[in-house]
Amino acid sequence: MTAPSDGPVARRDWLVVALCSVAVFLAAHRLGLASPFVINDDVRQQIFWMARWLDPALYPPDLLGDYAAAYVPLALKALYYAAAKGSGLDPILFSKLLTGGLFVALALAFFGLGAAMEGRRLGYFCAAMACCLPYFLKNISGGLSRSFAPPLLALFFLAWVRRSGAGMAATLLAQALFIPYIAVLCAFCACCDAFWARITDRAAGPFPSRPWHGLILLGAAALVWSFNHSLTAAGFGPLVGRETLAIGPEFTAAGRLELYPLPNPFFDLVYWPFEGIGLFLDIGLFTGIASLAVLLPFVVVGARRAPWRGLAARAGRPAAMLLAGSLLFYVLARVVALKLFVPDRYIAYTINLLYALALAVVLRHALDRLLARVGGRVVLAALALAVGMWRLSGAGLYDYRADAALYRAVAALPKDALLAGNPELLDDVLTFGRRDVVASYELAHPWSQGYWTMYYPRLAHQAEAYYAKDADVVLEFARAYGVTHMVVREADLTKEAAAKGPLFAPFNDRIAALAATAGNFALLDGEKFPYTSPEPGVRLVDLRPLTGAQPAVPGP
Repeated sequence: MTAPSDGPVARRDWLVVALCSVAVFLAAHRLGLASPFVINDDVRQQIFWMARWLDPALYPPDLLGDYAAAYVPLALKALYYAAAKGSGLDPILFSKLLTGGLFVALALAFFGLGAAMEGRRLGYFCAAMACCLPYFLKNISGGLSRSFAPPLLALFFLAWVRRSGAGMAATLLAQALFIPYIAVLCAFCACCDAFWARITDRAAGPFPSRPWHGLILLGAAALVWSFNHSLTAAGFGPLVGRETLAIGPEFTAAGRLELYPLPNPFFDLVYWPFEGIGLFLDIGLFTGIASLAVLLPFVVVGARRAPWRGLAARAGRPAAMLLAGSLLFYVLARVVALKLFVPDRYIAYTINLLYALALAVVLRHALDRLLARVGGRVVLAALALAVGMWRLSGAGLYDYRADAALYRAVAALPKDALLAGNPELLDDVLTFGRRDVVASYELAHPWSQGYWTMYYPRLAHQAEAYYAKDADVVLEFARAYGVTHMVVREADLTKEAAAKGPLFAPFNDRIAALAATAGNFALLDGEKFPYTSPEPGVRLVDLRPLTGAQPAVPGP
């Protein structure tokens, strides 16, 4: 595990890496830890319904909650359930704590990789890459299923480098439980390695190489299949194919998702990873270019000094097979898009992992003379901590505090209230106000065919009511879905705003047509639709007196 000049890896090294990564996380996500309204945006579509475990009256059964629950792997649900029932932890808070734990696990896995490839110094540089490159924390943020991809992929690679078949098997099962498509990728890469060894008469890899490894592969496959089958059995699947992508405007940049046409592979393989290595996202284009120019001499010097033969002997074959398998799966996912989900998910984690490790290697050897001095090591450690705290500040987080007054007003409504309005605002109402909504923006998943068939009419009908010029259209919509309240953002209901299409395709043209019809927007008529105003420019309209619905007992 060690190079002679490094000394043995001690327990205190693991502790130092863990403490440093905790410090980076606490500094980077300080706003998220301080406020429940600063979270990863996808938290609003995947774990909001888990509040039922703290209060069974919240989120009565509905399409959105049922789909969101089915979309989350069983093991992740079990983890949140244990936190809620065992410790009384709010799911939003636990999502932030879980993010921190997974980030620390990633840093430790990176340290282990560096130590296994060369020694403790490279281990520290690898851990620094995990703590300084924003890609990893951005994807871990939220404590969601995808948050497990970076650490579990790194742990799988670490077990491979250490030639631990048991470690690879255990990690593969964890992937199948928490992030199924990464399990498929890693199993494919390991099987490619076994096939390559067989046809070239090379030594067998650590996994799969024993009879019981076949049982692990079958178990992982069964877990992945059961997750996908449960979505289809519930009526939410299957995933769409290329034909649907080509004709659905909702899949284009104009429609929000930017899934079609598929991006040039250059962006997936080179541009976006280097955008994260350079300071493009932190300061700007020219500073990003300058940062790569400053980095280039260190890369050249380090590349000349690095013991590539020794590194290749330890990690070359696992790295090559992981990259080759990821590229093959990426190509296949593009050919059958989106039957295997978003293609870049099969290459992005691998590419960023290998780029980060390669950068750690060249920097470690470019700075070898500085590392020979205690003062130099202290300066580099302090610099890595400072850069990590700065670059990762707010990575993967979004600030939704501006509408806190609205959330408090919604939370005071009866727990069986059902709200409608602009889907973009309803995501926040759903999550922070903790009341069901008819249709939200983040939960508009057109790639799930069965679900989209059920969800599309809600979005369309909600748009008709929100931008209606006739009060009867609003009331008919409310009666049809049992809507008790409308959330109205006055800035939405202007001809100029509506003409821009504040929702997303395929509704933009219809919204523009509604705005162009004669008359005033019905929901801005205070006499027909009396309202309270939780915050300036936002109306909360109680539709129950207008539809004849019986008011329920208010919430606390």
